[in-house]
Amino acid sequence: MIYKGVELYNVQELLDVPGGDGKLCSRIPDALRVRLNESAQFRALETAGCEARFILRGDRARLTLRSTERPSIVEVYQGCFLVGWYVVGTDRTEIVIERPANLDELVRITETYSLPFDARLTRVVLPWRPAALLFDIEGDVEPPRAEQTPSVRYLAYGSSITHGNAAVRPTATYAMRTAQLLGVDLINLGFGGGAHLEREMADYIAARQDWDLATLELGINIIGSVDVSEFARRVGYFIATVAGSHPDHWVFAIDLFTCHYDLVEADPKIVAFRGIVRRTVERLGLPRLIYLSGLDLLPSVCGLTTDLVHPSPHGMEEMAHNLSRGIREHLRHGL
Repeated sequence: MIYKGVELYNVQELLDVPGGDGKLCSRIPDALRVRLNESAQFRALETAGCEARFILRGDRARLTLRSTERPSIVEVYQGCFLVGWYVVGTDRTEIVIERPANLDELVRITETYSLPFDARLTRVVLPWRPAALLFDIEGDVEPPRAEQTPSVRYLAYGSSITHGNAAVRPTATYAMRTAQLLGVDLINLGFGGGAHLEREMADYIAARQDWDLATLELGINIIGSVDVSEFARRVGYFIATVAGSHPDHWVFAIDLFTCHYDLVEADPKIVAFRGIVRRTVERLGLPRLIYLSGLDLLPSVCGLTTDLVHPSPHGMEEMAHNLSRGIREHLRHGL
C-alpha cells in the first residue's frame, strides 16, 4: 500500500490505535484478521517482512516509529546495501535517512552485478516483533517503480518459526534469508502461535495474485490441540486450495521442523502429522506442488534454542540455505 508517498510493503491495512496516536500495520486485511484465531489476530499486527520503501527526491527523509512492548531493531538499506541499523524504543523514535554520498557507485555496482533491488531505492526494514506504531513519514519522497524491486515474489506462511522467533534482526529470519539467497521479494505471513490452517487463510492466500512461489509450514501450532484426523482435514483443504488455485506456481509444503517431539517426548503424533503432509502432496499429484521434509531443512539439533522448538540464529541460517537450495532445484524448470 502507498502512504504519504511511501510504499508500505507487506502491509495490507493501517489501523488506528484505540484511544491513542499512531497507526498499526496489519499484514492481512482486517476483515480477515478478526476471523482468525487469537494468536494470529495479534501477530498479524507485527511487522515481520514489512518495509517502508521510497525514492529520495530530496536530501533526507524522516520516519517516526514507536515499539509497542520493548525496544526493537530496524534496518535501513539502499537497494541491497546495508546503511545501518537503529534501535526503536518504546517512546517515539525518529529515524533519519540521508542520500548516500556514493549513490552513483552503488547504482553502478547494482547494474554490473544485476542485484535484485535498485540502489536508488531506500528500504526501511521494520521489526519482526513487536508491533511498531507508525506516526509520521516526512520528506520529499516517491514510491518505487515496479522495475526497482524483484520481479518474483515468495510468500511464506507458517508459525512463529516463519514469523522469525529468535532472529536477532529483521532480515535474519529464515524466510527473509531464503528470499535474499534466491534474489526474490518476500511476503511474510508467519504468525507466532497462529498458523492454525484455517480455511479463511487458505482462501485468502489462494485469492492473492501477487506471489509466484510459496512455502507452507504446516503443523507445529496445532499438534497439541487437534487430533490426526482433524489435521488431515485441515492440511488437505489448505494445500489443495492454495496449490490448486495456482497450478503454474511452485508451492512447497513443509512438515514439522526438528523439535522436542523428536528429541525428548518421542511423540508418535509427529510422525503421523509428517506423513499426512507428504501423502497429501502425493495424492494431489500437482506437478509444481513439492513436499519438503522439515527434518531435512533443519537437521542440526544445535540449530535449536533451549525450548527445542524455535531455531537459533544459526538454525535460521541453516534452514535458509537448505530451503533455498531445494527451491532453486525446481526453479531451474522455470516459474
